[in-house]
Amino acid sequence: MNKFKVMALLGALSMAGCGGGGSTAPAAPATPKSATISGSIAGLSANSTLLLVNSNAETIAVKATTSFKFANPVAAGTPYSVTLFANPNGNDCKVANGAGTVAQDGGDISNVAVTCQPAAIGLLKYNVGVTVSGLAAGGSVSFADAQGNILKASANGLSVFAQSYSPLAVPGANYNVTVSFNPTGQTCTLANNAGTNDTTPSFTNFINVTATCK
Repeated sequence: MNKFKVMALLGALSMAGCGGGGSTAPAAPATPKSATISGSIAGLSANSTLLLVNSNAETIAVKATTSFKFANPVAAGTPYSVTLFANPNGNDCKVANGAGTVAQDGGDISNVAVTCQPAAIGLLKYNVGVTVSGLAAGGSVSFADAQGNILKASANGLSVFAQSYSPLAVPGANYNVTVSFNPTGQTCTLANNAGTNDTTPSFTNFINVTATCK
């Protein structure tokens, strides 16, 4: 074997030992598909707040608008269900196209439609919610109203007391929300947590208390 053939053979063996330069990096894992849930609102009274719930996992409050959008995306292949937490005072609202399952490709859902009309009987009822921010992952905080009802929040965002209140009833005219249990290692401070909701034109069907946890 001459010198040139030996050198060529050694070069080929060297390239083979290094993988021949043909290796490729492993493919990055695919990003999980998800979809946002949104829709339209028609006929809602200008001074009314609409409370919408998605699959008992997220609640939003919308006012003086013709559209809505939930902040938390829904994973592909997962069901969603948009419902009313309660009818706003003086309104009778219905939800169309509110339930389904997110496609595997994660396409956004935007055809949910909420239609409101004046209620036959305009009962003076209102709800009280707490919008939490700063809550550490895995933590929870509990709130109490003036009647001793408890609301527990395990995530940031809006949570609403299950009970509705009436300014025509003595216990319902005044609202007063307090922190009954702080998260472990944190303290939550409330704002807009006490006041009077009476039958004057300033009546509102939703009181939004804020809780900042640190």
